[in-house]
Amino acid sequence: MDAEPPTGDDLNRMLVSMKQGVLQRAAETPPAHPRPWARRHLGLTLGLVALLGIGGAGGAAALLLPSPFEAAPAAVPTGEPETTTTPSATATPSTPRPVEPETTTVPEPALPLSCAELATRIDLGSFVPRAKEYDPGSYFPSEAASSLQAGVLECHWYPDGNEYADYSLGVVVSPAGDRGREWISGLSQSGLPSLGVGDVSAANCDPEFSPTCNTSTVAGEWWIETSARSTDAGAPAGDPAAHGAVVASVVAAIGDTTPPAPWVAPETSWSDTTCADLARADVAAAADNPLLTGPTETDRSQRTGILRTQSTAVDCSWSIGPDTTDDSMPLTWTTTTFAPGSGWAFGTRTPPGEAVTVAGADAASYACLSFEGAACTLDLLVDDTWVAVAGTYDPNAAPDPADRDRLVAVAEAVLAAQRG
Repeated sequence: MDAEPPTGDDLNRMLVSMKQGVLQRAAETPPAHPRPWARRHLGLTLGLVALLGIGGAGGAAALLLPSPFEAAPAAVPTGEPETTTTPSATATPSTPRPVEPETTTVPEPALPLSCAELATRIDLGSFVPRAKEYDPGSYFPSEAASSLQAGVLECHWYPDGNEYADYSLGVVVSPAGDRGREWISGLSQSGLPSLGVGDVSAANCDPEFSPTCNTSTVAGEWWIETSARSTDAGAPAGDPAAHGAVVASVVAAIGDTTPPAPWVAPETSWSDTTCADLARADVAAAADNPLLTGPTETDRSQRTGILRTQSTAVDCSWSIGPDTTDDSMPLTWTTTTFAPGSGWAFGTRTPPGEAVTVAGADAASYACLSFEGAACTLDLLVDDTWVAVAGTYDPNAAPDPADRDRLVAVAEAVLAAQRG
């Protein structure tokens, strides 16, 4: 097994696979879209990588140019109206009404279509034979909470729902704003051709080795990105003209739909937190590993425009460094990921695990997966925000209570640093 700890997207993909694996092993009933664990290394498969817009080595680079704008500031939440109770007009006793439990508003995609409805509207079967929706298994704040809070709809399809099939198609739809137009302007200036669809568009298609096609389009008030991959040169994945029909079908399916007002995340103490704020935590001491250094913010440069610019999640990592060969120390890598205001997702988008006590957290759950090593996570609810603290251990040892205690110590150090 590689001695180097995972970083960047490898890190995120490892965690996504680990989380899904936990669901498969711990839940009494398997999830609707179980994912096989058939890889030596933790991480998503090439097919999912293509769906996220990475594609082939040449196909991804141009679509991943940095936007001219920095991330937009978080919207200021509006106060909720107070509810008053009007007393009864008479003194006659009445049967008390049951008190309804408080509910937390859950964000939804801005486009009011499910993936199944979108598939029907675009005649998906003409692009992906025997197409079935595929759930990539996002169980981490950066994927399972942050994108949805931005109103993003993600749909992924494979023939028969098999992630190892020879063709895949992914569609991501978000309210456009100025960000989408600026992003595509940068792509066009880099020399990428237009698809001739929507208001502005750019495509990077590779018809040769591992045919791929990644596109970005703004049509009216919507920003649409698609990614296709195929091992069949006759499929539309590597053909801009053929793939343009896919994008045109999505634009037509959206029609004159208008995005609703954006979902406003509640203001919490995590709203302005950065990795620099967490640097006060002595993670090396908490993890009992003096080789750990950090934190560094996870590189998101391998994500396409929507998933890169619309996310408000923050990923901070501590690792033993790429030049360190001693991976026998406890907790060789750890990361803290959070999406401000994502408390609504705790307990619903987190995997089942062991309830534990973490100082500074309102609630916490611990889960591990053992496969040629140990990968464990603490999902925390802290001030209406889902915070995930994860770590990997000696690749030749299974997790034990000491591993849990170290990760709890790391989480407590991070939370204390965040509070200042």
